[in-house]
Amino acid sequence: MIKVDERIDLSKTPLEIDIYSPIFKSMLQDLNLEIRRVIEKVFDKEFENGEISLKLKLNINNEHKEYPKENEFGEIINETYRYRKPYFEHAVSTTFKKNYKQDGVYTEEKEVKCIDDKYIVVPLAEPQVNMFDREV
Repeated sequence: MIKVDERIDLSKTPLEIDIYSPIFKSMLQDLNLEIRRVIEKVFDKEFENGEISLKLKLNINNEHKEYPKENEFGEIINETYRYRKPYFEHAVSTTFKKNYKQDGVYTEEKEVKCIDDKYIVVPLAEPQVNMFDREV
């Protein structure tokens, strides 16, 4: 079993290509960083809202690599190995706006608070006393 704090060398490990793959770890970290930045600036009322765009370019290039090999006569020759190399490029960009357009928005009767350097959505505190909440 692998411990959480152990580092794993993924260079020799086959990896599935999907959003949960370590292949896209840096992309998700960049996206998360921008989400936090937008929330912080909107929370601090520097801007009314922000938009985040993720651009992902996926390409598979034909490549080759040469390896030295001994032939049947004992001579060293180069053998060519042809393969298809992944090239995945991402760009995360943010645009801040001073206007607000409500279109497909998450909204709820909750409050955004910054607690321990994390932005959290919490239920509103009820200022009205409920007669059932009193101790007898």
